[in-house]
Amino acid sequence: MITLRLMDKGLFAAVSATILLAVPFTCAAADSGWLNKGVSKALSVYDGSTKMAKGDDLIDRRGKVTIRRLIPKCPSDWGNDPTALPYLFYQLSLRTDGQFPSYVDNAGLEITSPEIFNYPIIYFTSHFPFSFTDEEVENLKKYLERGGTLWLDDCTGCGPFMDSVPQNVQRIAPGSEMKQMLRTTPEFFDLYNMVYPFDGVPQVGKEQFCRPLQAAYVRGRPAIIFSPNDYGCFWEISTPPTALNPMGEGAHGYLDEGGFRVRDLVYQFSINWLMYTLTH
Repeated sequence: MITLRLMDKGLFAAVSATILLAVPFTCAAADSGWLNKGVSKALSVYDGSTKMAKGDDLIDRRGKVTIRRLIPKCPSDWGNDPTALPYLFYQLSLRTDGQFPSYVDNAGLEITSPEIFNYPIIYFTSHFPFSFTDEEVENLKKYLERGGTLWLDDCTGCGPFMDSVPQNVQRIAPGSEMKQMLRTTPEFFDLYNMVYPFDGVPQVGKEQFCRPLQAAYVRGRPAIIFSPNDYGCFWEISTPPTALNPMGEGAHGYLDEGGFRVRDLVYQFSINWLMYTLTH
């Protein structure tokens, strides 16, 4: 088992305080500027326009890390890799000694639903090409402008999904160019060092799964982050984790050609990605 450790206790406390809140909250004055950024982001997405959950559901989501899947109106296998997000959160808890509790809900949200504003990160993946409707575009525009972040993940790995990304990004973030999120680019330093130093995109032995993430900016921040690498397939599992195999078996055998080391690197990088998104 590989336990993830933060660089120091102060950073650990700061990251803990900025984890995604699914509901509005108040916070004492923060010592660090980036902590304030994280707080402001979580507050700015929700504007009170949607009815909040009641009872146990409200308690269950409060102060927990969560990401919700999106359901587009176009034909899509949006719900593939059903164990991917739950197991990513399992790994987050495992590698941080349970310091980051999560709320897992794999049910998809319609892109036009006002409920997307309850979640600072929303996630869309598919094997197929896609095209957002005008109504979906307008809701996503509003969501991004209020501080939300859209994760896109090509479930094929540089397939038809990827080919659809540029035109859809231009519709929801007009004029924004997709920038490669490179380890050597100063503005993306935190992506690789938010939790602990990471050298770069995991090298998994197949070119289509080794490409840098890309980001499109809205109001000066990376509001759309696209992975052409099919990380959902790396996160998902086909067997339950055990004490001897805390990662579980990967759902696709070819992903394990490099042994568990490959999947471990993807989990490491993905947790950095998650922390980066929650604080930018």
